[in-house]
Amino acid sequence: MSSFICCLLLACTLFLTGCGGQGTSGSAGGSGAGQEAKAAEAKAAGNSLTVKVLDVGQGDAILIQTGSQTILVDTGDDKYYEDGKKGKVNNQLFEELQKANVTAIDKLVLTHAHADHIGKAAQVIEKYGVKELVYNGIPSTNKYFVNALKAAKAQGTKQVKVKAGDVLDFGSGVTYEVFSPTAQQIKDDTAAIKAGEKPEINDQSVVGRLSFGSFAMLLTGDAESPVEKQMAASYGSKLQCQILKSGHHGSKSSSSKELLQAVKPEAVVISAGANNQYGHPHDVTLNKYKKQGIKQIYRTDQNGTVTIASDGKGYSVSCGK
Repeated sequence: MSSFICCLLLACTLFLTGCGGQGTSGSAGGSGAGQEAKAAEAKAAGNSLTVKVLDVGQGDAILIQTGSQTILVDTGDDKYYEDGKKGKVNNQLFEELQKANVTAIDKLVLTHAHADHIGKAAQVIEKYGVKELVYNGIPSTNKYFVNALKAAKAQGTKQVKVKAGDVLDFGSGVTYEVFSPTAQQIKDDTAAIKAGEKPEINDQSVVGRLSFGSFAMLLTGDAESPVEKQMAASYGSKLQCQILKSGHHGSKSSSSKELLQAVKPEAVVISAGANNQYGHPHDVTLNKYKKQGIKQIYRTDQNGTVTIASDGKGYSVSCGK
């Protein structure tokens, strides 16, 4: 009897924390026949996709490993935040990459010029011989951004500027379609910066749909409601994914009703630091997910690194802690 109770308690714990799960890929956007064909092709080729939303404290860093490429989306911050101020050097990213046996990186995608997303960018370029640096092309005086461009130039790293409508090849049947920022936004924000204005940096985030067979995951950076609503209006069901990476660390400024209704995610992954000064994820956001019927919520502050594995048809989720 005691063994049964222990097992029951463990199962309840996994359910409540959102740790551990699996699903099929039938709800992603596109025709059913087309998605089934993509899934069958991916499975027949023996390819696989692993996505790790890394536990790097209060920030974002997402490792993508396909059959032929290693991609890192953002790098987390250079320092820990302690009592609202930056404290000791944050080496969590490199510890997580070592655990994942990463020795080289093909593409580094920087979503936007905020320290908690690009704080380690220059070091990553230098340490892992990054072949391509992908970003939105909007100028910034952020020291981490400036240093990243300097490192890329010194290392001979190719710089790739992306906009909505671009599709990147991540190898082995995995693609990354960019939905934001638009070419017009890039033009407007660049002009505003040159005029001495300060446009909203979070809304410059590179937002992309990672696709493999009939599996898909939307990576949002820190994009907030205005951009989310614009994407929902422009793309509609094309945004559908099984998994949503929560925008802006689960802030109330993101995860709009319009986006959630367009994406229709089965699961959400939130990247946030334990006991962070911003209170991320906000209760308002968690309640939005509840109202949309999203039951699988994974949080790096509670679950550690969240790993999604897919064969192009189904997927599974496991947690690091």
